[in-house]
Amino acid sequence: MDALDKVFWIRISLAVIAGFVAGALGFFSTNLNSINGIGIGFLFYIISYIVVRALYGKSIPTTERKRLATNGIGGYIFMFLFIWILYNTIVYSL
Repeated sequence: MDALDKVFWIRISLAVIAGFVAGALGFFSTNLNSINGIGIGFLFYIISYIVVRALYGKSIPTTERKRLATNGIGGYIFMFLFIWILYNTIVYSL
């Protein structure tokens, strides 16, 4: 597994954690502060960029460095939203 594959899986893992955190803090659609849940997603993505740059910044060629910021962004967004919605559905539907 090369470095960019590891970057992808780090982002997916942090998206799962961010989804649970956003759900556990009580950010759901009827809450007026639900936009803060999106902020948690952005915060965790920025943290993932910092972690990835520290771990793999030097092992990736200079021409591929832009991919550190964009690799896995789609998967991150969808996994974050999926976990956040799933958490709220399970917890608040009972």
